[in-house]
Amino acid sequence: MSWWSWLFGGRKKVRAKIDWLEIENRKKQIDAIAAQNNQLAFKQAIIESDKLIDSIMKQLAVGATFADRLKTLRPKFSRSSYDQLWKAHIKRNELVHDNGSFVADWELSTYMRTYRETVSILRGISLQ
Repeated sequence: MSWWSWLFGGRKKVRAKIDWLEIENRKKQIDAIAAQNNQLAFKQAIIESDKLIDSIMKQLAVGATFADRLKTLRPKFSRSSYDQLWKAHIKRNELVHDNGSFVADWELSTYMRTYRETVSILRGISLQ
């Protein structure tokens, strides 16, 4: 697409085709993992939740990384929701890259709540 056609509306708005039933099934699987109540399960639940959010964002925004896609979607989030998702993603990065990382009970509940709320926000974006 040329710059001129983009500037004058030659770009079509495409509504994302997201399988929300599949998303709900994945959320249930992640909740079941978290319910195992052990450190490995806590880590896996956060990592899988982050992957779920990223898979939705890939269908809603362009960007090479999670961070790029989230920055693109920034105007769609409240400041607190955006900040909380950043914190959850930073924790995910810590879990993936730092062998000595630990997930406290409060962190698990906080980040899982953040990911659930983010799914709702992204669902609203996909319907716009």
